[in-house]
Amino acid sequence: MLKKLTLIISTVVLSSSLLFGQKDLDQTTIDVSNFFEKDWSIGFNYGITKFNGDISQYAFVCAKQTGLSYQDSDFQESRSAFAFSLEKKISNKFSFNIEYVTGEFAGLRRPNEYIGYEIDYPYEIAEGSLDGNKFVTSFNEIDMLFNYSLNSCLTNSIKKERPENLSVIVKMGFGYNVFRSLRTNLYSDEYVYSHGYDELTKNESKNGIAESVIIYGAKIKYEINDGVSLLVDYTVRNSLSDKWDSSIMDGGQGNDKFSLFSCGLAYTIPEKVNAKD
Repeated sequence: MLKKLTLIISTVVLSSSLLFGQKDLDQTTIDVSNFFEKDWSIGFNYGITKFNGDISQYAFVCAKQTGLSYQDSDFQESRSAFAFSLEKKISNKFSFNIEYVTGEFAGLRRPNEYIGYEIDYPYEIAEGSLDGNKFVTSFNEIDMLFNYSLNSCLTNSIKKERPENLSVIVKMGFGYNVFRSLRTNLYSDEYVYSHGYDELTKNESKNGIAESVIIYGAKIKYEINDGVSLLVDYTVRNSLSDKWDSSIMDGGQGNDKFSLFSCGLAYTIPEKVNAKD
């Protein structure tokens, strides 16, 4: 009798475990399905880059050099870049996104800004050349970013009504940057140094140079209609080395960085509707 009772109890417990286990599995399947089927958006941004490092004339303003004999146009520090992103909303405060960025950044530094610094010239330069330098870097980058909405914090601190379709967001993350950088003399365009180019030439080599980057920034998101939002974004990317401008200078700024100020649009992907519903 005891054996039969034990067998019955064991059967009930095992059946219950299997039943609840199946429910948990179904719930997990539903959660995973929900994760992939809703709260996704895609974005596109276009903007202007500003480099800050050894070869940069000003910290916050883009410079240009006029009157160059080797080209018809002026040399401009300001360059452009595009960004494409896929974002997943986790909650009202948190989201993460994968972003692909491609474009250029550039810099120049005139002789007066080199006074008191030791300039690194790995190769011989023409006798009488001035110490002014410039560079142009092209890059492709893939990023992982984590976003946090400041809406509730701003509402509590400002004590004023905020438009429901306006969001202020801060972000941090990391990225993988592949680049090519060519440094030349500002006044003669003579080759000085490079990364991702054949040695002593202006010909791109087969492979670019890879760098890890640390990213931080902020963006404003304004929903203009259902599912479509306007974006204004400012992001700073910090290299973990001093290679982006092909220049290492004693007393310089160390690790390079560049900012991207951009505007764009975001589109919320409609939630998948189950045909059975």
